Amino acid sequence: MYLLNDRNLSAEKQSIIEDLLNSFLDMSKLLEKVLYANIYLQPIQFFLVIITNIINIRVLCSRALRSSPCTYYFLAYAIFSINYNVLVCPTQFLRGFYIDWADTLIGCKMHFYFIFVAPVQAKVMLLLASFDRYCSSSQSRQLHSRSTIQSARLSIIIGSIVSAIYMSPMLLIYKWDETSKKCLQQSDTLIHIYTLSQVVLYYILAPILMIIFGLLTIHNIRQQSIRAIRSTGYIRGRRTEGQLARMLILQVSVHLIFVLPFGVTYTMNSFDPSTRTPHILAVRYILVIWQQCDYFVSFFLYVLSGNVYRQEFIRLLKSIRWHHTPPMQSFIHKRIIVQDEISLGTINITSSIKINGVPV
Repeated sequence: MYLLNDRNLSAEKQSIIEDLLNSFLDMSKLLEKVLYANIYLQPIQFFLVIITNIINIRVLCSRALRSSPCTYYFLAYAIFSINYNVLVCPTQFLRGFYIDWADTLIGCKMHFYFIFVAPVQAKVMLLLASFDRYCSSSQSRQLHSRSTIQSARLSIIIGSIVSAIYMSPMLLIYKWDETSKKCLQQSDTLIHIYTLSQVVLYYILAPILMIIFGLLTIHNIRQQSIRAIRSTGYIRGRRTEGQLARMLILQVSVHLIFVLPFGVTYTMNSFDPSTRTPHILAVRYILVIWQQCDYFVSFFLYVLSGNVYRQEFIRLLKSIRWHHTPPMQSFIHKRIIVQDEISLGTINITSSIKINGVPV
């Protein structure tokens, strides 16, 4: 009887071990599928981010848009988006071939800093743009006077430098372990405090401030639309400012949808090392792909929400089409114009002869 019980117990243990092994294999297979998918997805992501942000930069530099301070924050956001994806897309692509530049002594120090600093700088630009739209739409002269191109440029420089300095501890948090041959995060009270500050500032405080400034901007714009404005030039200027505010509010809303899910997994992995399993790592890589969409979707949001942006984009396409007209077609077109001008001149000369009666 005891032997039977012992055998049953060992069988139960065996089944538990088999289930654990099967689940671990399933997790590993999921991670392998995600890494394999990156081989095909990352080139697409890279292409979309580069093309859309170059178009954004070109359109935002147009005369109709560059007169607004908010445009400069959009330009900075586009530049930081390109910087981020120039780093993260090749990194994710190489991971599909099990090549990770973080698996070295120097790469372990540099990898996480450069991967994380660009998204922080991009979010700072959105936060500054939200505050700028609030100041621009405010009826207070003191707040309205802060929305200038000079202050926008200064804020971009200061925000970029402060963000880079704030993220510098990332160079010390991760350490290369020679035993396991892995890049591991160190555990320390100061490190936990710094990581907590990242979570609070990046995933909690910044989104709350963006939402608050967005709601205040909407409230100010509604109040201004009620007031009668007689100056046509002022109306056009305010329309451009209102469209930029609408573009920003829509971008912030979509930005939170793309970024916050990754923040949950990052928080889990930072404070609980037991969550760094192959399954959670696979989910984290999936959410990285999801987060990357935030850096090219802004172009489509601008086209949908901004009439001024659409007009400038169409004008850009027309100028590109004109410059890329085939030489023969351009020559024929010019020849037709010259012939028409000659014919018109001949008709005018003939008409003048008939009217004046002067013999030929």
